[in-house]
Amino acid sequence: MCCHRLYVYTVCGHSVLSEKPLIECRHASIEPDEYHSTDCEIIAHPYQSWKIETLCQPCQLQRDTLMSRIEATQTVKFDEWRWKVSYGMPAHGKDFWGRRADEREQRELEREREEKRKSKAFYLKRRSTRKSVKAPNSPAPHRDG
Repeated sequence: MCCHRLYVYTVCGHSVLSEKPLIECRHASIEPDEYHSTDCEIIAHPYQSWKIETLCQPCQLQRDTLMSRIEATQTVKFDEWRWKVSYGMPAHGKDFWGRRADEREQRELEREREEKRKSKAFYLKRRSTRKSVKAPNSPAPHRDG
C-alpha cells in the first residue's frame, strides 16, 4: 500500500492522486516508465489530502467551450437610451411630484398670509388693559393728628 497525495477539487467534486507516491511500501515495484506500482494498492492519507477551490482541468475546458458557445449564439440587445436615468428637470416642465411640491408651498404661503391678516386685525381691535389714572377733583385732605 503506497501512500499518495490526494487533490480534491471542491467546485466540481473530482479528485486526483499524485503521480509519484509519497511513501513506498516494501512490495512496491515501480517500472522506469511508470509513476506508481502496479502490484500495490494506492491509498491516500488524510493528512496528505489537499482541497483546491477551482475546477479540475477537464471540467474547466468543458466549461470554457460551453460558455464560448453560449456567448456566440446568445447576445442581449437593448436600447440604452431607454434605461438611462436623468435626475434633472424634464424638458416638458415639472413632473407630478414637482407640481405637488409647488402647490404645497403655495398653500403654506396663503395660510401664513391669512394668519398674519388675522393677527393684525386682532391687534387693532384690542383694548388696553391698563387702567387710566384720573386726576382727583379735589385735593386730598391732610390728616393732622
